Amino acid sequence: MHFRLKSGLLLCFVSASIILKAQSLRRPNHYSAEVGTYTSSSTETPFWLRANQYGIVPNRSSALTFRAGVYSDYDSARHSTGHWHDSKFDFGYGLNVVVNNSPNQLAYENTVLLPEAYVKVRRGIFELYIGRQREKFGLADSTLSTGSYAWSGNAMPVPKIQISIPVFTPIGFTKGWLAVQGTFAHGYLDAKGYIKNTMLHQKSLYLRLGRERDPIRIYGGINHQAVWGGQATDPTGIPGTIPVGGKLPNGLLNYFYVVTTLNSGRTDPQQYSFFDMTNRVGNHLGSVDMAVELDLVRHTLYLYRQNLYEDGSLFYLINIADGLNGLRIRRNDPDALVRDILFEFLNTTSQGGPEFIIDDPDKRGKDDYFNHQQYRDGWAYRQHTIGTPFIAPALGPQDQYPYGTFTANNRMYVFHTGLAGSLPWRGTMLAGLISYQIKLSYSRNLGTYDNPYQPIRNQFSGYASIVTPLAILGGINLTGSIAIDEGKLYQNGVGGYISLKKNWLSR
Repeated sequence: MHFRLKSGLLLCFVSASIILKAQSLRRPNHYSAEVGTYTSSSTETPFWLRANQYGIVPNRSSALTFRAGVYSDYDSARHSTGHWHDSKFDFGYGLNVVVNNSPNQLAYENTVLLPEAYVKVRRGIFELYIGRQREKFGLADSTLSTGSYAWSGNAMPVPKIQISIPVFTPIGFTKGWLAVQGTFAHGYLDAKGYIKNTMLHQKSLYLRLGRERDPIRIYGGINHQAVWGGQATDPTGIPGTIPVGGKLPNGLLNYFYVVTTLNSGRTDPQQYSFFDMTNRVGNHLGSVDMAVELDLVRHTLYLYRQNLYEDGSLFYLINIADGLNGLRIRRNDPDALVRDILFEFLNTTSQGGPEFIIDDPDKRGKDDYFNHQQYRDGWAYRQHTIGTPFIAPALGPQDQYPYGTFTANNRMYVFHTGLAGSLPWRGTMLAGLISYQIKLSYSRNLGTYDNPYQPIRNQFSGYASIVTPLAILGGINLTGSIAIDEGKLYQNGVGGYISLKKNWLSR
């Protein structure tokens, strides 16, 4: 029995057991329903209306959408501070359904989507969850950012089983000066594509130096993502890259190689191609993150840096120029007119240089971010980029498998700013303050080392959104958003989204 089947049966068994237990102990405590519509002056939905939306927004306009969710969360009083020795179990679950109706819908876009369907159990500081859940990984701003490099929230959540310390939790003997957060997960990617039935290995570890009440807090950590296993569509294989039969390394031993990233001990030519034996089992990538948070009483400054790794360039520091850099200025007043100001700069142009020579540490470059010789569907799930949305799928069929690779543009400079806050308008029809968000991004896109854009393609994408809480129907949110694309990368156009959303809390 294959590793995938074994772990899949275990996942189903444990999932069913936890669901039955959770249903017997807890009823839903939060419901939501939303109806909205997208429209655009072009056939494409503008970039910032669809990016980092967990894959639920159609790439083509116009479209109608309906969304409904039901959630039951933990007892917040028990888990707000994290208790290492809490011996009681607590349960939660969530279900979110999205139905899109678009006359221009692309072939790979499903009408009915399930972006969240999970059960979770927590004991002490540890959490286990099974299913799909919205997540982001990396030390970056969570709302206004372009998105963390490796895992941004741009694609549909991947189904997985994960054990974690979900929030920064102080280590007892350090008296709170050192806190830890981490995850370890096994997931399942697409059953279709060039390589079918691929699996995901994912882990992360982050540390915080400084207590929550201290004026300075320093963060650091790493996340590791790996695609592995699967079956090539063409069983004849590719000499040196995919073995005859098309089956890529699988099983517990190769899982060990994936988890540890060891690149020795693989000598069986029937199981491993030359590519596997000289590189690593699977497609590995991630980021090494650093951040500092400064509490200035009236404001909080948050500075962060994500260093990118793929193919070993970061180990030799030859792609150190690449990374995501951010500065967020937050006013410590949740109702401020300008609550958050964010500046980001993303650079992916170095990639360690234009050459890859395995025996020369100074020339282990041409990382070709999110592309891979074996996993030609790229760092994606359901044809949506899992990482930063600025490294997007190829725009034309001439660039896509079997003609080329996943993305035709992974060398770029991105300059980005964001604003968020609350408007001081009040009235009898309003149930609270009106909130807003603004995102403005300018990118210079160079293509790839093998196929550079001539000339460079410049692109501007802008976005503005307001959420108005109305005192009707027991409280309802009216959302209006507008976005614009202008440049040489996407279709020029202006688009919008308007919706009504109702939230309920059970008594």
